[in-house]
Amino acid sequence: MAESLVRSRLHVEGPDDLHSITHLLIHNGIQYHPKEFDRSPHELPQIIAVSNITSLLAGMETTVSTNTNRTVGFLLDADSSLIDRWRAVSQKLRNVEVTDLPDRPPAEGFIGESSKYKTRVGVWLMPDNRIDGKLEDFLMTLVPEGNPLIGHAETSTQTAKQLGAKFSGPDQIKARIHAWLAWQAVPGLPYGAAIKAQYFRHDSPPAVVFVRWFKELYRIA
Repeated sequence: MAESLVRSRLHVEGPDDLHSITHLLIHNGIQYHPKEFDRSPHELPQIIAVSNITSLLAGMETTVSTNTNRTVGFLLDADSSLIDRWRAVSQKLRNVEVTDLPDRPPAEGFIGESSKYKTRVGVWLMPDNRIDGKLEDFLMTLVPEGNPLIGHAETSTQTAKQLGAKFSGPDQIKARIHAWLAWQAVPGLPYGAAIKAQYFRHDSPPAVVFVRWFKELYRIA
């Protein structure tokens, strides 16, 4: 494929991230085609589910070095402590001569460039570049304000844990989200489909900042 026809990229950890972000962007006016990616406008990046955080981090340097004159973004959970995750990311980016890396991730998301490879680079740490967390913490901000079922989901998952539920402490927020989704009009939709169905809102403050970062990174009007 000719270089001019190769899309920019956004690397995410897994399928939940891919589908959630795609439908969130669609609801915010970004014209992804929901079923046939190749029919999306060419200026939109291909969103790639890498499979896990280890693989995403391991592939960062290669991704930057092989995308000269294009843009690559990386969306990662910050569930190993925000600062530790940022340090790991920063080291990978320093190795490919991305400059002006701050000591902690900017609240508005990081955008920089590799001086060696001339690749534009962006990083977003879930949920909002400010606190430890992951995709589910971001999704919690998309639950409609005042929704009474989310509080019930929290109480229910706490009770379930006391009764012997096997999910780990860090996964309690995931259990809470899935409990809440189980009580929607179509029970148990996956995250992306639930965003498409508008069970989640699309304009929480973190979502607005994320979409602004995405548009700036990929230079989308």
